[in-house]
Amino acid sequence: MGDSVTPEVEVLSNMIRQYFSQERSEEETIRALNHLRRVLHEVSPFAQEPVDCVLWVKANEVVANDYNPNVMSSSEKKLLKHSLEQDGFTQPVVVSEEKEHYLVVDGFHRQLLGRKADTRKRLKGWLPVACINPERKG
Repeated sequence: MGDSVTPEVEVLSNMIRQYFSQERSEEETIRALNHLRRVLHEVSPFAQEPVDCVLWVKANEVVANDYNPNVMSSSEKKLLKHSLEQDGFTQPVVVSEEKEHYLVVDGFHRQLLGRKADTRKRLKGWLPVACINPERKG
């Protein structure tokens, strides 16, 4: 199932690998990765799909919405916690990008569990998010 790519794409891939092999801070690395993801998203044939561009943002920049999140039974919460511990985040938190923060649109419980000590430590204080299309902002 390997992707066959042009030599130009291989050159670009190697340049990216070389850039990220250099010593830099974790935050600088994540910001550079997010920038590249946004650039790829701009040219993607799936640019209208928020899941095409999953970014890593600081957990403290993600805020819950004002309306009531869906009710989740304690057994469902345990299953979600177990899933996050065993499989990691397989679904980003869906957010609306505001001026000074990211507002949770979907994934309230995922972002809540992402802030818990064990998960927060593993994710180093970051959360995976997918931003809804700007024209959907309310």
